[in-house]
Amino acid sequence: MIHAMHIAALDETKAMMERVEASQTDASDLASKIESLELVANYRDFGNLCGRECQFLDFHHNSEDTQVFPLVSAKGDDSLRRVVDRLTQEHTIVHELLVDLDRHVRAIARDPSSKTFAAAQRTFELLYKFVRSHFGYEEGELEEALGFFEVPL
Repeated sequence: MIHAMHIAALDETKAMMERVEASQTDASDLASKIESLELVANYRDFGNLCGRECQFLDFHHNSEDTQVFPLVSAKGDDSLRRVVDRLTQEHTIVHELLVDLDRHVRAIARDPSSKTFAAAQRTFELLYKFVRSHFGYEEGELEEALGFFEVPL
């Protein structure tokens, strides 16, 4: 459910960026629309996006890193522990990409030029591909283990 919510926000942002790229809307509109996304608004209610990971995603990753993954690692074999190690490392990469994207969105708000948009778009595309891959890998590799080991979610 949490993964689906993040993917929906990413898909909405991707569509907005494609409209800017197609000259159907202005880059400054993109910045204000991203700021108004429900997911971003929820992040902002709990804390800032830049400087610290989005609180909601941070909570999600922290609960995995501190509650779910240790149970899976303790009950699983070496191959499952390697999956958990990879997912934990990927959480750090997601955080870094979110911080970079926030920095670029703020730059668009100050200077809605094609240069600032292109920088934001590059970072967003990396984030989009990475998060989709991360969620797919996590769901594919851990779904059976979570049920088999009766890990509470």
